[in-house]
Amino acid sequence: MKVPQLHVGAGSRLGPLSIFPVWTSGPGSPGISTGTHADVAVTELASGPQVARLTVTNNGPHPALLLEGELLEGGQQHRTCARDVVLGPGETRDIDTFCVEAGRWEAGQSSHRRQGRRAPLNVWSELANGLEGQRGGSRQDRIWERVSRFDAASGPSVTSSLLDHMDLFKDNAHNRFDASIAPAPLEGQRGVVLGLGTQPLLLEVFGTSTLFRRHYRQLIDSALLDLELLSPQALASGPMPGQRARDFAAHVQAMDFGTFDGGAAAVEVRSHGALRSRNVTHAAGTVSAAGIAVELPTRRPQLAHLTGWNTTHPLMEMA
Repeated sequence: MKVPQLHVGAGSRLGPLSIFPVWTSGPGSPGISTGTHADVAVTELASGPQVARLTVTNNGPHPALLLEGELLEGGQQHRTCARDVVLGPGETRDIDTFCVEAGRWEAGQSSHRRQGRRAPLNVWSELANGLEGQRGGSRQDRIWERVSRFDAASGPSVTSSLLDHMDLFKDNAHNRFDASIAPAPLEGQRGVVLGLGTQPLLLEVFGTSTLFRRHYRQLIDSALLDLELLSPQALASGPMPGQRARDFAAHVQAMDFGTFDGGAAAVEVRSHGALRSRNVTHAAGTVSAAGIAVELPTRRPQLAHLTGWNTTHPLMEMA
């Protein structure tokens, strides 16, 4: 299972953030809902709350996609999805999560909100820092450390809450950059390459342009919060050259995730009625990628969502 051909368009700049549109040659139309258009309920586990697990239920008529790094707000503490998840209509499952609010554990609060918001790249990138978490130390501790970087940049949160920082940033009239002037999605666009400074950081691509549009604005909002962590030199850096965006896309496109049913033994193929799904991960050189593939009975498997990271970008190890 390979990445479909990627086409990178001309980039735009929002301060030190470079945004390049991406189109793909994939078939599209997997019939999946996502973002706030997906009717997914999130609660603490009925057997007893756990930091690293939540229960999700798809109450909608179509399969639903939750993204790695998507924020699940409320409950006993705020969490983020550990990896991409597909749920069939009516399906309930316990999923892996990470905490992004180290200072709160509020007994009796069970239900979570889903607003389609996404963790800033500084936090989300920790999920890609070594496949399957094999980078040494505790990944949860490293995520808390990354959240705490916003304390130093914008002042502490009482509960060390990532959501507090995101809310304060959104309501601050003195932010350096305005998300409303980011380029609108183009016709048929299915993804983006984002550069911070003069180097690419990530490529994100979806199986359809509709799936991409459901998450694009939230991605830009989160990326702008990351700019608060950059040095004055990085903030003043020139735009990322377009050739670097195209070269990075070529690295991601060259990845092969194996056959749908013949991947890593640890990766389970799940059935959701007519639709089946499996998570995919791969690392090659300085690029790490993760996402989820789906298969319908009359179609070849396709990637519903994929994110590729430049593991040598300074943000991946920002101190």
